[in-house]
Amino acid sequence: MRVKFAGGVGEHGRSCFLVEGEALSFLVDCGLMAEDERPWPHLTPQEIQNLSYIFLTHSHADHSGAIPWLEEQGFAGTVVASAETLEQLKTRPQRRSSLAEFVPPAGLAVRWGRSGHCAGSLWYQFRLEGRSLLFSGDYTEHSWAYAADPIRGVAADLAVLDSAYGPEPRSAGEMVRDLLTGAEELLAHQGSLLLPVPKYGRGLELALLLHRAWPDLPLYGDGHFLEQLAWAARDCRWTREALREGLSGLSPLPLGDRPPAVGLCFVSDPQLRAPELEALARRFAGAVLLTGTVEGGTGSARLQKEGLAAFCRLPVHCTDREREALEGVNSFDRVVPYHTPAHPLEELAGAGEDQADRRSMVLRDAGLKGNLTPER
Repeated sequence: MRVKFAGGVGEHGRSCFLVEGEALSFLVDCGLMAEDERPWPHLTPQEIQNLSYIFLTHSHADHSGAIPWLEEQGFAGTVVASAETLEQLKTRPQRRSSLAEFVPPAGLAVRWGRSGHCAGSLWYQFRLEGRSLLFSGDYTEHSWAYAADPIRGVAADLAVLDSAYGPEPRSAGEMVRDLLTGAEELLAHQGSLLLPVPKYGRGLELALLLHRAWPDLPLYGDGHFLEQLAWAARDCRWTREALREGLSGLSPLPLGDRPPAVGLCFVSDPQLRAPELEALARRFAGAVLLTGTVEGGTGSARLQKEGLAAFCRLPVHCTDREREALEGVNSFDRVVPYHTPAHPLEELAGAGEDQADRRSMVLRDAGLKGNLTPER
């Protein structure tokens, strides 16, 4: 069995992992790399055309954005994911199946659980040709908003684990404390605060966190944010009770010449790509708080460079320390940290003459569960 790290290892973005067995080939995720001239996964035309499935952990573009490109390159297989993830995709795949309807082919077993990252987000365990592979997706057990099924007691030949925050020394609680301190400073300056957030994921979590800290501040959201809150109020599978019962009373965000004098304001565009939202953010006179990765050339990047936006991390991924704790409660022969430049590709397969060789590894038959060696 061959495993190829076609993206996401040694970089934040472009998450894509190719699994090739004797008779079956599939991807786990197929993301794009922001700010890259060639943002697609590192896959050959033959690898793409041989694929039977793409399993998505969730809908964020750095995990799913390459689907249209793969279809242009000849992918004729099926995209498999939770029904919620399939619904969230910008472009509907030509062939798709929710996991509730998916029947694995002979020789493949698939197990999954909620990863706590957003509605519909999953981790996967695959069994193929006597081997066990674990892919955590974007994983967290400390979300206030989203439910997770903790990964415990899993034996795997290979585990590809979220370690997006790398050597970050702060705990999740310390990151939250620093975020609240930063938000308080901005509120003291302006009275209202603008928070650009993704369409799916940390926005509702951030709203819950800030509402708990300042329950008397009015809450405002754009249309999509209000729709997500209404959905969460009805959902009992992906969201936690704290979100369903602790967050209500949001009002539509006014888009006039002046922001609300007081309040927490959410817009569903984390990079402020829409010109009208960048213009709105500038009217907040520096009271803009960014909580995720800022991409170059975007409205968010421009505001941050001009000192009109601050950055405070909301913990929605694992640090190296949390990833190592996860290893301690499972049995993994080999662990590959992903989603971070802190663990470059060269660490995984050693020196090689060709970068493509370093991306690929082969599961061989030695050992209890098998071992991984670089493909040459």
